[in-house]
Amino acid sequence: MQTQTIGDLLRAAREKARFTLEDLAEDTHIKIEYLVALEENNFDFLPAATFIKAYIRNYARVFKLDEKPLFAILRRDFEESVKGQLIPREFLYPELKKKTLWMPVRLVLLSVITVFAVFFSYAAWQWYQLSRPPALILASPLENEEVSSKVILKGKTTLDAILTINSVPVALKVDGSFENELYLPQEGVNTITVKASDKNGKSTILQRSVKVKF
Repeated sequence: MQTQTIGDLLRAAREKARFTLEDLAEDTHIKIEYLVALEENNFDFLPAATFIKAYIRNYARVFKLDEKPLFAILRRDFEESVKGQLIPREFLYPELKKKTLWMPVRLVLLSVITVFAVFFSYAAWQWYQLSRPPALILASPLENEEVSSKVILKGKTTLDAILTINSVPVALKVDGSFENELYLPQEGVNTITVKASDKNGKSTILQRSVKVKF
């Protein structure tokens, strides 16, 4: 439904009372040209805002209208400039209208960009997880630790990795950790090699030197 303007309401009141423009001009002493401009919302053709308000009061007097709603509609659609002219609000705030129209478009674009960024981040993370070699931690023994001929190796790796210690396969626990006893027959410095490999052939190798003392 189209919103009624101040001119629409004034013309409707005059026509309802079966007044012609000539009748109203004679009664109010307002030029017919001004009455036509007022009913057509052509405020550029009219004098200053003070006169326009006076014309509206004359309409209210002649046709027994409540002037408060009329002035409320006038304030809704027009604003008085510093020079006392009535200017349509849509001309005063064009940038505001543009921003108002732009907001939904910007929200849609922002949503699309956010979804794309999340998808890209997830895909990149998955690629990183697949491309990197298995994680491998050797908690004990420590580097250059003095040990006996039987040494306990403890650590953790990726759950689905294949683990070997000095080329011998070692079983993993359900959480990917391992604890394995290794026999080192040679006294002195020994190097232990721990290797974790995945199904794609990527490997992580840790070497630990220990001092064996019988």
